[in-house]
Amino acid sequence: MGTLRIVASMTQSSFWPHRGGRRGAPLVGFALLVAGCVGGGTIDDSPGGQSSTGGTSANGGESPGTGGDGAGPTTDGGSNVGGDPSGAGGQGGDPGVCLQATEPCADPSECCEGFTCGNTTLGQVCCGMDNAPCATANGEDCCGDLLCVAGQCLAAGAYPNFQAPFPCDESWTYSHHDMEVRRALDFVNDNGATDARPALAAAAGVATQHYEAGGAGNYIVVEHGGGWKTYYFHLQAFSVGDGTAVAQGQEVGLIGSTGASSGPHLHFEELLNGQGMDIVINGQALAPYPGSYFEQSIVSENGCPP
Repeated sequence: MGTLRIVASMTQSSFWPHRGGRRGAPLVGFALLVAGCVGGGTIDDSPGGQSSTGGTSANGGESPGTGGDGAGPTTDGGSNVGGDPSGAGGQGGDPGVCLQATEPCADPSECCEGFTCGNTTLGQVCCGMDNAPCATANGEDCCGDLLCVAGQCLAAGAYPNFQAPFPCDESWTYSHHDMEVRRALDFVNDNGATDARPALAAAAGVATQHYEAGGAGNYIVVEHGGGWKTYYFHLQAFSVGDGTAVAQGQEVGLIGSTGASSGPHLHFEELLNGQGMDIVINGQALAPYPGSYFEQSIVSENGCPP
């Protein structure tokens, strides 16, 4: 993603709502051919004659050669056709094959790119370090104490890569007032077209539907893992079913003015273990917050092409 664009707003609004395989070396074809014997020994022409270690013929004649272990029967004059298996040239498996996440390992060099050899609840396996991609709900493919949060290995409490909850390239101004709960921000569209605009998931997670009369109205909670949640208040309508797994940038509702609201806007929160946190979008904190609209704006990069 690119760098979050924050711009000073100059417009006004008519309303201001609230907020391997082993390769044997060719058996180096050492077939030591012994043509005769020394010391007067008689060559055995029978098919049953065998050479023994050191090249001794079946009839007691001693070979002048250094021939090794005779593994097979001699076929001609006691010569060793079995050869000496030298054992040279053997090697490991195909170097092009690497171990994937959660596969047991002994050394980091065995793991595929992006992973190292570390410890998880599965033992010593290939796993991801901080910010590496992950795919397990319980973090078994993240090393050590890292958690798998919205597809990334993160330390407990680390921010997911939240994006603005609006479609790509849309500009939204925001504000916070003293009566606002937690560290929330209220957003309205810079061009005034706020009502019924899509509210998008700031990060992947599981969405649940909620309603609070006289307060949040229709709202969606997206649980991202690692204790992180995002809230989307005052929705006109829900766009996903209760308990739906959503991707980052997926529409979760339509912005409206339900509950305690003086006009269409999106009340947005980021919470860690139930505590409201300063809003961070695309890695950049929006605090300190402005006290009114049109002082600061953001341009969304949620769902923009890479």
